[in-house]
This record gives sequence, C-alpha cells and structure tokens, in this order.
Amino acid sequence: MASSELVLNRLMEEMRNKGSLPALSETVLEISRLAKKQDSSAPDLAAVIMRDCGLASNLMAAVNSAYYAPRFPVKTISAAVTYLGFDKVYLLSLGLGLFRHAMETLQKRKLLKLYAISYFSGLLAMSLAKAWHHTDPEEIFIAGLLYRLPGMSLANTYPERFHEMELLVNEKEKTINQACLDVFQVRYDDICDAVLASYHLPEDVEQIIQKPKPTEDPLILLVEESAALAAMLFGDQPGGKNALRKVEKRISKILNHPKFSVSDLVRHTFENDENVKHFFNLSAEDVEIMVNILEWGKANPMEIVSHMDFGAALDCPEPVDTPESLVGHFLTELALCRRRGGELNQLLMLAQEALFRCLPDSEIFIAFLSADKKRVQGRFHVGSTLHVNAQDFCVSLNNTDSAIVECLRSPSSVHWQTGTVGLGLPYTPFGQMPFRCAYLSPIVARNQAIGLCFTGRLIGDGFNERECVWIDQIVDQIAGEFATIRESGEMGSGLGNIIKK
Repeated sequence: MASSELVLNRLMEEMRNKGSLPALSETVLEISRLAKKQDSSAPDLAAVIMRDCGLASNLMAAVNSAYYAPRFPVKTISAAVTYLGFDKVYLLSLGLGLFRHAMETLQKRKLLKLYAISYFSGLLAMSLAKAWHHTDPEEIFIAGLLYRLPGMSLANTYPERFHEMELLVNEKEKTINQACLDVFQVRYDDICDAVLASYHLPEDVEQIIQKPKPTEDPLILLVEESAALAAMLFGDQPGGKNALRKVEKRISKILNHPKFSVSDLVRHTFENDENVKHFFNLSAEDVEIMVNILEWGKANPMEIVSHMDFGAALDCPEPVDTPESLVGHFLTELALCRRRGGELNQLLMLAQEALFRCLPDSEIFIAFLSADKKRVQGRFHVGSTLHVNAQDFCVSLNNTDSAIVECLRSPSSVHWQTGTVGLGLPYTPFGQMPFRCAYLSPIVARNQAIGLCFTGRLIGDGFNERECVWIDQIVDQIAGEFATIRESGEMGSGLGNIIKK
C-alpha cells in the first residue's frame, strides 16, 4: 500500500474515532440506507425522522419557511412528506441531519464559524439554483451545505494543523491540494473522495463537492459563488463593494440576469428561512446590519452582530407538548384528512405519527391480513428501536395461542401483559426485544377485522385507561376510512392495491 494511502486511512480513522464525520449519526445513517432501498416508502422516512426530535423540529422550520410557502402551516412530519414528497424530504433531512450532528459533536466552539459558513452556503446556493430554474434546488442546498464538509472534518479533528493549511492557502497563495499535502501528507482531493465515500449522496451532489477544475458547469459555479459570499459574511474572506460587484457580475452572467443584486439575494434568502432564526438567532434587523457591513468591507459582519450564539438552538431542549394536548390536535388532523379525501397512505402515516407522539416509549406496528388471509403482516412501524422492520411483525392465523390472533378473531381490543398468553411474534427479532406490555386494537371495516394496530412497550407496567381510549380513537379513524373505501368499491382484490409503498 502506498504511503499516501496509509496516511489517508490513518486520517480517516482518527476522524471517525473523534466523531468528526457526521455520518456516525444513527439517524443520518438510517436515512442514507433508505435512499438505497428500492422499496422505501414515505412512511418509512417519516418514521426515521420522528425518532430525532431535533431533526424533526428543524425540518418543520424549513418546510414552513417562505421558500416553500405552504398554504397552511405544516405541523406534522407526515404532512411534510406529503407536501414536499419523498425525494425533497429525504434530501432536506439528510442535509439538516448531517449539519446538526456536526454541530453537536464540534470539538471547539470557535470552529462554529465553519459550520455557519456551510449552512449559509447551502441556503444561498438553493436560492440561486431556484433562480436558475433547477428542477431540484434541494440537491444544490445539500451540495452547498456539504461543500466544505471535508475541510470541516479536518478542522474539527486537527484544528492547529488545519489553521496552518489555511495560512498556506491565504497568505502563501498555495493551492489547497499543495497546502494539504504539505501539512497532512495527502492531497485535499483525496480526503474529499474518502469523506464523501462515507455518504450515499446523489451523484450530482458529489460532483459539485469534489470541485472539478476547470469547470463551466453553472451549478458548480453557483455553489462556489455561494460559498464565497458566505465566507465574506462570516469574516473568512474580505468583503466590500468591489468584491461584491465582482461576485455580482459573475452570477449575473450565469443567470443571464443583468440587474442581479447580491445584497437583495442575501436579504431575501436569510429573511425567508426559519432556520436562520432557529440555528443562528438572526432577526431581519441583524441581517440588514450584516449586509451593510458586508458592503462596507472594513469589518467582520459576524463580529459586529455580536449577540449571535451559533448552535444555541441545538443545545436547548425543544419544548415538549403533553400527550393530552397533542391527541386532540392529531384526531382533528385525521378527521380533516378523511374529509379532504386524502390518500390512505397519508392517513396511515398521520395515524402512526399520532400514536408515536402521544404514547411515549412505545413501538407501533400497523399490520394487515395477507392476501391469502393466512397471516397478519406488518406494513408500517415507528418507534425508537433501530433495525426492526415492519415486515418482521408476522403471525400465522393458525397460531391459536397468539393474543394477536385472538384480537383479530374477537374482534375486540386486548390489553396484554407479559406472563399471560403469548403474542406469537417470531423470536427473531422480538425475542431479543421482549415486550412487557401491549395494547392490541383491531382495524374493523364493516364488521370484519382486516388488520390491527399493535402498540407495545419494552418497559413499564402497561397502558392507562386514557391511553387505551386514544389508541382506539385513532384506529377508529383508520377503520372508518377502510369502510369508506369498501363501500365505494375501491378495495379491489386485496389490501396490497390500496396500501402502496
């Protein structure tokens, strides 16, 4: 093995060990895995996002920003996935998840400037991509956000050596590859390739981050200009009217927009993104001050707006709604979904989110009879337990000793506790995660059980009366929709035609 390859492997191993590579986040890893699976569904993605309260909150802030301009406030992950679609939510969740995890694992708070530059690079890049009429501006947001990811990982692990590399670039005018080779004994491009191999990013995004030189690709050029602007805003590069006019001229040429204004771009982009307030505590007045200082060019805009506390929102616990306050909201949303004639998948996603949010420490499976009616098979799962699939939930209807089968045959709700009749679930994986208690609520359409909602807990003594009522009420909404479908004759030959991945 060549010496440079040995050095690169050692650098990557140390970055992983120190938690400097954001891909170590379980949520990010799971989101990446979903993108590779052909049968991944919107409910699968919603279930992963719901496990991470911080990511869910940040995603809601992004979806409700003026950029997406929803007609009504988007209040649930299910609604976000329905409103934006799987691909957009996947990209936003991946980018925000990586960014958030990187902020949380930061070794030195002074390096937060690098993460601020990265977020604003992504934000500006997405605005420019939209102006360029790119079909997927979210991809360009991720490219801008992660444009400096390899450098951030190096800075987080080796702050002194990274500073030395920056000095060689900025003061000695060395190329970044040569400076990195001098300091780390390996080229920066090779580090980029190794870091990006840890992620499952769209090919277009990887190409932008790898920065092929020279290039005439307008998207790569727009991301470069966005990164330069963000660096000026946070004091990493000098600003001033002359520097801004040069940037303005280059962007005007790419967009074919002779009256393009960098200052207007910054104002409009920052004021319309809720995460600017959420992550960085920046008001519209702060943005205006930063723009004026950027044009002046004789001070660091970040230092002048000195009350900013980067990452403070990530360190503060999110306000938690009580289950009592949440359940009424979700029951209303479920009723509205049915009234508006929403798709069944949308209703089921909303139902599983309601159960997950209102019933802490629970694993929820929504299962239906198979087409041959010989077993009950899980179709949706949400919970905190990792590496459990909805399809793992499977019970043969011939198993007469199963509490799940008895629930379907009754059909009536069952409050089950360990020590009584068995559940009948397969030992793998449920033997390794034994439930202490469960509430089984059958989904009944026109007097026939077609499935059930299983809500189980690995800890605790059971479900109280109020929680059982909530589960039954949510399941009633699911059952009512199936009854409507049957009455309309849309059921077809089986549930598989209705519940689509």
